Amino acid sequence: MPDPKTILINPPSISVEDDRVAPSLGLLYVASTLIKEFSDNISIADLSGCSNLAEIKTKINELPEANVYGITSFCTNYNFAKQIIQRIKEKFKHAYVIFGGPHASSIPEETLLDSKADVVITGEGEDSFLECIKSYSENNRILGIKSATPRLEIDSYEFPARQLVDYTTYSRKLFGNPVVCLLASRGCKNKCLHCNSIVMGGGSRHVRYRSPENIVTEILSLRDKYQYFRFDDDHFTGHPQLEKLLVQLKNLDINFRVFARIEDLNQKNCILLQQAGCRHVTIGIESLNPENLKIIGKKEQIGYEKNVKIAKDNGIVTRSSFIVGLPFDTDDSINTYFNKAALIGIDEFAIYPLIPYPGTRIWKYPEKFGYRIIDSDYTKYVQMGKKGKTCFALEHHNFSAMDVRRWLEEAGDILTKHGAIHMRESKVT
Repeated sequence: MPDPKTILINPPSISVEDDRVAPSLGLLYVASTLIKEFSDNISIADLSGCSNLAEIKTKINELPEANVYGITSFCTNYNFAKQIIQRIKEKFKHAYVIFGGPHASSIPEETLLDSKADVVITGEGEDSFLECIKSYSENNRILGIKSATPRLEIDSYEFPARQLVDYTTYSRKLFGNPVVCLLASRGCKNKCLHCNSIVMGGGSRHVRYRSPENIVTEILSLRDKYQYFRFDDDHFTGHPQLEKLLVQLKNLDINFRVFARIEDLNQKNCILLQQAGCRHVTIGIESLNPENLKIIGKKEQIGYEKNVKIAKDNGIVTRSSFIVGLPFDTDDSINTYFNKAALIGIDEFAIYPLIPYPGTRIWKYPEKFGYRIIDSDYTKYVQMGKKGKTCFALEHHNFSAMDVRRWLEEAGDILTKHGAIHMRESKVT
């Protein structure tokens, strides 16, 4: 059989203002693995950027014929992924459909049954997708659920096949400049109650990090065209060779943004970050109530709120995310701790309700933490959707979803009153 024509698909979303901020790194990594190991008959069909349902339907109907389709999905665009699969099955009956990504990885059995995909890959998909496509070419298709075995040495992954997408069609910016996203690690050693990173292989004490040399080599391959970057790692500052990495990045004359744990933002690290070109850092403070931090798995950050000022004093714009509707929230605690948060020096903020994303501990065991899920439609589970819309899917035995809605508004008012701006107003997207 000749090399099968393969199309990798990113479904659209209508739950956010702009779903075309950046190409899917996951699909680009899968593509580069396939190109190196098997075939270059690979293309990306990114269906994001649609303005209405009619445009989405047209794009789905116009998908070209292929032998193999690979689809990634979050819970919020899962319904469109299903529509894509249905269309493929109707129009190209002999096609092989492989489903992966965060949603499929979080609830694989349900996804396999409901989506009608031929195979669902859980976890990191590069090598498992390669196995599936080889099985197709050998007329012995892998079917059902395929659990990925992630590589321990992640320097061995090919760089994402960015040549397959047109970066000028994406909106991600850093202070007005186009941004390229990359990863310095895979996995996360933390097991936070609310975080859905765990479904793609996080929550493991065996986090894998790329070497500084490998990261620098990738940036150098892009440096002639791009000078602004975004590290997508949930915990960039947890890299065990952070100092060495930042020293090497310093010589590249680049600008970048990262996600950090607040306890890592000490004076030494902030100086190195700034000198390396870090211009913006996002930290998940979540709450300044120590009881909340203990129960969600972030007790290590208690007492480190002063580090926000350290980052700011070193010229790094700081954005913090907060969560309302945590187990120890009350009217009084929201007022007390958000007034305290308003004084620590954050430049930008985002506030979300606690959302039970599939695969997270709060989704699996809500009653253990005093919750009841009152909206199980996970396609609504967006932190910040169109016009700021979000989802209040939980109620607690101590408070209602209406209380959480009210706290979100009150907390935002407090932070704004003290001079912080909402992330919607930021020059960083």
